Amino acid sequence: MKDMILILDFGGSHAYYTARRLRAERFYCEILPGDAEPARIAEIAPKGVVLAGGETNGGARAGALPFDPEALGVPVLAFGGAARMLAERIGAEYCGAGLLDAKASVEFSPCPLFEELNEADRLFDRVDKYEIFPEGWRAVASLPGGLPAAFGSAEKRIYGLQFYVESNDPEGFQILENFAERVCGCARGWTVDEFAPYLLERVRAETEGMRVLVPVSGGVDSAVTAALLQKAIGNRLSCLFIDTGFLRKGDSEMVTRCLYEQMGFSLIEVDARERFMRALSGVTEAEEKRRVIREEFSAIFAEQYVKAGEFDCMAEGTIYPDVLHHKPRLVSNLIEGCKRIEPVKKLMKDDVRALGRWLGVPEELVTRSSFESCGLAIRCLGAVTPERLAMLREADAIFAEEIERVGLSKRVAQHFAVLTDLHTPGMRPGCVCALRALGSSSEGRAPAYKLPYDLMEATVRRVTSEVPGINRVVYDITGRPTAAVEWE
Repeated sequence: MKDMILILDFGGSHAYYTARRLRAERFYCEILPGDAEPARIAEIAPKGVVLAGGETNGGARAGALPFDPEALGVPVLAFGGAARMLAERIGAEYCGAGLLDAKASVEFSPCPLFEELNEADRLFDRVDKYEIFPEGWRAVASLPGGLPAAFGSAEKRIYGLQFYVESNDPEGFQILENFAERVCGCARGWTVDEFAPYLLERVRAETEGMRVLVPVSGGVDSAVTAALLQKAIGNRLSCLFIDTGFLRKGDSEMVTRCLYEQMGFSLIEVDARERFMRALSGVTEAEEKRRVIREEFSAIFAEQYVKAGEFDCMAEGTIYPDVLHHKPRLVSNLIEGCKRIEPVKKLMKDDVRALGRWLGVPEELVTRSSFESCGLAIRCLGAVTPERLAMLREADAIFAEEIERVGLSKRVAQHFAVLTDLHTPGMRPGCVCALRALGSSSEGRAPAYKLPYDLMEATVRRVTSEVPGINRVVYDITGRPTAAVEWE
């Protein structure tokens, strides 16, 4: 993309959520680590650079930015910890932490970064006190007592904000928009609809003359990847569906209906349920489960790839958060001569859903909530057995049915059941099942959804009466980031 903002990640989740906000405002952006080589940045040729994250360190002094921001030759916006690193780099006179974990009113000076902003209280994790800025630099936003909430140089087009615009600022969208549009001169050119033709051409170029095999799980990412490839290369694509036995109730049938019957994919189906159960025999620890499942999946993929004898390439539904969070690939090792492509690896989850709609993927697939590739094996705490999976699958389906019945399926971002390894007494001894439902995610936070009590009561009644082996149901009201989405 010609008009691009580059985000350098100095730690935490700030870079990721800044990227989501910029793309939501139709500004294209990508993320690199904070220690990216200047040559790599120059190669990308961004129109502006955002420095996101950085340590707070309580009242301790920040370290200096490891490079000269002026040398980038483009506008720079640093916020939070990265802004304090910028202050150290330019030689501002540090006088200690002036404010910690408090709200304060901000007075903005005339500056293109703050156009159309209103004065309002903002939450500050920390604001350092700087008595003297070097020549050409000044405070551009101040708190009571003269604390510099923001500083910068209009001539150099470099600014530092001691607050996080993507999370705790009421007008963070406007600040990011001002930086991209007014300071960097970027046009609002990013939409999935406009990016999709470019993706198609890139896929055609990468797979010219090749036959491609893509593993599909019934999730959004793999389905959209397959749809993109089908539109790009037609009958040179085949899909491989490996039934691990860890899918939700009805998922196997849904894959066949949507991908084969409705979308016309060439679909190879492998029933590997018994094989995965044998591989997980005696395995109870979550990370070991993940490792075993990845290895088994990779082995089955390789067997099918060789058995067909007609493929040159595999495609995987890796998306941008997987890359940024260094998520292990499900197909870890490729056989010699097999090329791997990841056509949607620059897209966020929301982008992938939008691309799916553009490609005509059934809405049933596009709107599916996130589901880890290891599936119910991770939501079955402790030993994984066919009997325990059956209990979990049925409880999960009942919970989903009750949420659908009251019309909340589009408002609850994620909902699922967890089968714990706890056993409790009762009218009939049994296992404890936990239910989890989260609201919309924003800046790394997602509250537990406040489900109606009547819904909860109906779910408990059905689970304890219709699922043999479960005699107690609890509801997890812990939001993110206090707790991760999954229990393991």
